[in-house]
Amino acid sequence: MGFQQLLLVASLPLMALSKTPDSFQLYAYGQALGGLPLFNADGYAYVGDASLSNSSSAAPVTFSGGSDNTWFGAPNTTDLGNSTTPDWSNVTLFVPGSSSSDRRVGFLSSNSSDGDVVTSGFIFYGSTAMLLADDGDVESLWFGAPVGNTGVYEMYWNSTDSSHVPIALRSVAPTSANTERRRK
Repeated sequence: MGFQQLLLVASLPLMALSKTPDSFQLYAYGQALGGLPLFNADGYAYVGDASLSNSSSAAPVTFSGGSDNTWFGAPNTTDLGNSTTPDWSNVTLFVPGSSSSDRRVGFLSSNSSDGDVVTSGFIFYGSTAMLLADDGDVESLWFGAPVGNTGVYEMYWNSTDSSHVPIALRSVAPTSANTERRRK
């Protein structure tokens, strides 16, 4: 095998890594989750219907990508079921760092910083949101914890709680059949 062929074969796994779209939303898929939209409520990430949140600032997030695979979010108020306007914009998605005791996923405003959090390295493998770790591993350690019987899930990263369900976050919106099934 020649050098060029070897280089091509070695790069095949990386070819599945996709360029971050200019603008995108994220949807949660998993056991009994057919594409719930990700939303921000009071600085934390949730999936489900934002209008079911007790927070007046809850809204689905529309993301844009930064230069170091940092994802910035702004509220998508198009489909909000209430008349309130979220009090946040230009927030940065984060997952907890390895030594953080709080495993919740959330958002940092431009003028805040939090202890042990990871705000860069977010990539797409196809249309699935992943984290490219410092050691080169590609990780998808998203989990959801049900918030009562609301159909809303609080987002966690690398959770060991047995009541949390694994989630795949994707940039692909659900089909209308999945949306109708979720509402029933």
